[in-house]
Amino acid sequence: MKKISLVSLLLIMILALAACGGGAAPAATEVPAPAPTEAPAEEPTEAPPTEAPPTEVPATEVPPTEVPPTEEPAAPEVISGESTNDDCVAMYDGESIHVHQAAGLTGPLAQILGDGFINGSKAAVDRINADGGVCGVMLEIHLEDSQYAPEQELAIYDRFLAEDPAPLFHLSYGSGAAIVLKDRVIEDKIPHITAGLDANSFYIPRNGYTFGTGPIYSDQLAGFGAWLQDNWADVKPESAGDDIVIGVIGWANAFGQGATTDQAIEYLEGRGITVLPLEQQEVSPTADVTGQMQNLLVSGANVIWSQALSFGPAQVIGTLRGMQAAGAAPADIIIGGVNWSMNTDVVNILGENAAIMNGYYGVFPNYWWNDTDNEGVQRVMEDFTASGLPDAKKDVGYLLSYGQMYAIANILRQTLNDVGFEGLSGEAFFNAMQEMGTIDAGGLMSMNAMGEDRAPRQAQIRQAQVNADGQIEFVVIEDFFELPDTRPPAE
Repeated sequence: MKKISLVSLLLIMILALAACGGGAAPAATEVPAPAPTEAPAEEPTEAPPTEAPPTEVPATEVPPTEVPPTEEPAAPEVISGESTNDDCVAMYDGESIHVHQAAGLTGPLAQILGDGFINGSKAAVDRINADGGVCGVMLEIHLEDSQYAPEQELAIYDRFLAEDPAPLFHLSYGSGAAIVLKDRVIEDKIPHITAGLDANSFYIPRNGYTFGTGPIYSDQLAGFGAWLQDNWADVKPESAGDDIVIGVIGWANAFGQGATTDQAIEYLEGRGITVLPLEQQEVSPTADVTGQMQNLLVSGANVIWSQALSFGPAQVIGTLRGMQAAGAAPADIIIGGVNWSMNTDVVNILGENAAIMNGYYGVFPNYWWNDTDNEGVQRVMEDFTASGLPDAKKDVGYLLSYGQMYAIANILRQTLNDVGFEGLSGEAFFNAMQEMGTIDAGGLMSMNAMGEDRAPRQAQIRQAQVNADGQIEFVVIEDFFELPDTRPPAE
């Protein structure tokens, strides 16, 4: 297939589509590049600034996708995160501990992911301390800038380890950190709680010290494929047959390769689902993914899975919509992705063209800002509103880190009840996690430390839909269900 140039062509086609009332997919346009920034990569490189003219996309209200009702597994019993002073055996007023945390404050990826992790952590710790701490113990955030670079993640961990007392736990937010610290935290017996959901880091070897805030990426892909198959008669595109063919496009790094493990592919193929060879996209805000998308479509993909975040899924969505407008891709192909791909930052990057995200599916292991009947979300909203931050900052980073701090508080309370303040150690913290099993994270999500488990396997399926106000909203299509277990075999 020839490469398609979209700028002038799409302006004409979008107007034509709008005049005709549109097709099954929303009108498409070339995705405008984000503000000039360096490209987040294994070795940071500078990305030249680019400009794209804004193009109006007609936003249409889309009815929710209907799926047949399914019997849901019983929700796991969790330990409440509403008050971290409930059920304390003793109080330790005047004591404090460090919350050891490594995140990107500067550098290329930090500029794109934003400061949600920092804002959410601070808001939760401020509230916990204002409510009396954890059995009287105050939390003090000790945050260092990793730029999400693996070598810096390791250096920060080493600095934390040299402190007296040694850390009780370590927090991070990327696959690079999960991979580089996997063996060290076992050796040092310090639990590592991370948002980098790399399967091997959690499960090789078994009984390790790395725990995830969400399902491993291979479980997410396998779960989405299973959900599609169970509901294929209702959600399949008219252009598709009975067979599901998933084309995965992911960043050219460990995260981008995290979904298509041997175990995930074996599980899906066992259900008769085809997974095409992984297509990789450059980790750059100016990357062109037309060639990769053409390869997947020519190979018969009727489902596209994005294993990237921020500008990564924005590029995939924009390219697919452009190809659809040009008649080079089926108008009704299914597109979705990993939990990180369904986030406010993607909507912000698409800007005036955000309506082209309409119909995008995501695996969702946590509650969202629009779940206003959830007490955890209500707490978050109260603190967020008090902070004066703009609505554009309502992202997954804020929610995840906020909930993570309540998970830490709950584990700390259990540890204090087990060994007292003088007995605190990384190993005691680990033992408390194992004792608790399912750990509540402020009502926003849950963690799983039961037996050999190191990550939860509960998630929703949500879909991006244009609401009555013309804004993108993440709507629940399938409530929490159990994902397949695609952990790698023990070595």
